[in-house]
Amino acid sequence: MLRSLVGSEMCIRDRYQRRVRGLCTLLIRALKMTTGKRQIAKPLATKNGIIAGFNKGHKTTPRDVKISRKARLGQPKKKVRAVKAIIADLCGFTPMEKRMVELLRVGKEKRALKFCNKRLGNIVSAKKVRARVEDTLRAQTATKKK
Repeated sequence: MLRSLVGSEMCIRDRYQRRVRGLCTLLIRALKMTTGKRQIAKPLATKNGIIAGFNKGHKTTPRDVKISRKARLGQPKKKVRAVKAIIADLCGFTPMEKRMVELLRVGKEKRALKFCNKRLGNIVSAKKVRARVEDTLRAQTATKKK
């Protein structure tokens, strides 16, 4: 129903998303930057069969603990970072980043940070985004001067 209401605009967006997805898969295949290494779980201490003290409890055979998703967050994600960078180069700034660019050009760094914090809900990620946008602006002005 939504497709019939919007019509060709929806089809154009679908085609664009498919093109970007296809480009991402090609890049991943081309880069072949696999992390390969998983974080190693701490070995469990074997129980000694005594009722009290350290390692108390029934003697069991220790089994490997599956790594949780949260524990894998610290792993390097070269593929993801490379793909995101290429998509950002293709698509340009997001609407939030465009508004931040306007605020930064006027000289309202604090207002840009507050705006980004409101949208993202986290001051640390807001500072990272603001720093990234500032760096790209500096790079753009440097290339214009040359």
